[in-house]
Amino acid sequence: MAPIRVGLIGLPAALSEHYTPGEWGQQHLNAIKNSPHFELVAVCNSSVASAEKSIKTNGLPSTVKAYGSAEDIARDPDVDLISVVVSIYHHYDLTKPALEQGKDVIVEFPFSTKIEHTEELMALAKAKGARNVVAAQARADPAIRKLREIVDGIGDVVYTSFSGVNTWGTPPQWPNSAKGFLRVDDPISRVNIILGHAFDAFVSVVGGFETIQSVFKSQVKSTQIVDGQGNVVDPEFEVTSPEQMLLQGVLKNGATANFSIRTTATAAETTAFRWVITGTKGEVIYTADAGAVFQTPPPNQRIHLKKGDAKIEEVDFGGQDADYIDQAPGLGVNVQRLYDAYAKGEDDALSTIEQTLETEKLMLQLKNDAIWAP
Repeated sequence: MAPIRVGLIGLPAALSEHYTPGEWGQQHLNAIKNSPHFELVAVCNSSVASAEKSIKTNGLPSTVKAYGSAEDIARDPDVDLISVVVSIYHHYDLTKPALEQGKDVIVEFPFSTKIEHTEELMALAKAKGARNVVAAQARADPAIRKLREIVDGIGDVVYTSFSGVNTWGTPPQWPNSAKGFLRVDDPISRVNIILGHAFDAFVSVVGGFETIQSVFKSQVKSTQIVDGQGNVVDPEFEVTSPEQMLLQGVLKNGATANFSIRTTATAAETTAFRWVITGTKGEVIYTADAGAVFQTPPPNQRIHLKKGDAKIEEVDFGGQDADYIDQAPGLGVNVQRLYDAYAKGEDDALSTIEQTLETEKLMLQLKNDAIWAP
């Protein structure tokens, strides 16, 4: 079978020693290059010159085309799939031309800045018959896929509780390129990124909420914003994005549910994530250690299951990855799994625009209706 021909929108010239906003396209490049199912045929950046530079510095073949506009790469008949891996503020403008040309798309999570944009692009994808994936990477993680499988065998879910630790607090200085992370109403806020990725995986396993309440607490009220050279550009930037986030409610299936993220650099345990799902015929517990955000994924993931009178068993969820996935860098391993699932048509590991719309609406409700602790 011929490889899927990919056009990548948003490829940096190089990867910094420590991840910097705007470089996530490197993880998608690794996923495409490592997989036998895909071929990178085009790169689109803000200009043709920028795309040519990225092609050269990343050692890509001279046959890879360089584009400077989303419209041009979307019109390329040799491109089957367009991956949009840029700042969320540009997702709508760069994804729409691809869908208008009937191209399949993979777009990073969070998907868009406005619910109206998500609804418009969802309708456009349906009208054009374009396959669409939102890169909520945690859904492709083998542990999360195994949880979805297990839940079907523990009877009716009556209770679920998720707790996670976040180490990305608010330091004395913060980069200007990522200041949206510290604004609660920003689409890349701590709520959308830290809570959002894990929350999307949560609802993919146990289903959505019928009713939900949220309680937020912001500890650090301000910080200094610095530019790329470390110069202070805002000495008193107001921080409105919460460090502590607590949700509770009733799921659509009638189960009681709570979900919490606590932010601390001094956690008194190695277990950073604990997720309990209780059913009428059994219970499953997922745990993982500190060391990464939920979607990357965290290290030492474990699943324990008890059904009826049987003993507690540790569930094996390994052996699902193809050999080439092991080549993916740690941060991008679930990106590789997402591409692999896309190529194999394993839709259970993927999120569509339509599914993401439900998550986006819930996230907006959480922000608008939150009770703020002093």
